Amino acid sequence: MTISKNRIAFVVTLLILFFLGVWQTSQGEIGFGSSLIGATIGVAVIRYIKQKKIREMQAKGLNPYDERIIFISDKASRLTLSISIVLAAFFVLAGSVFGPNVQVNPYNFLGFCIAILIFIYLICYYHYGKSN
Repeated sequence: MTISKNRIAFVVTLLILFFLGVWQTSQGEIGFGSSLIGATIGVAVIRYIKQKKIREMQAKGLNPYDERIIFISDKASRLTLSISIVLAAFFVLAGSVFGPNVQVNPYNFLGFCIAILIFIYLICYYHYGKSN
């Protein structure tokens, strides 16, 4: 995908999430709807700030996409994958031990898994960023 296609896909995704939040709010799910709207606005603002910093770096003649950042991202993603495989094995083992006594909503569980993966990736990324 080119940059313009990425930008269009990002904007379309944000619009879908925003209107899904509006629809959920109108259906009576005020907490979930307002969370979607707030998250959409937050992601848009953070993306705008990031793009603004990248443009400033490029205006100064710096390369924001250097090899060091790619190297750190690669190391962090590999460690995140390794940790997530171990955590997944642990959860499967714990689920087989405790069995049906613990009732978990699969959507909430998936959300927690994704949040944990993102958290692990950020920790690994900043750890490798400081050490290199």
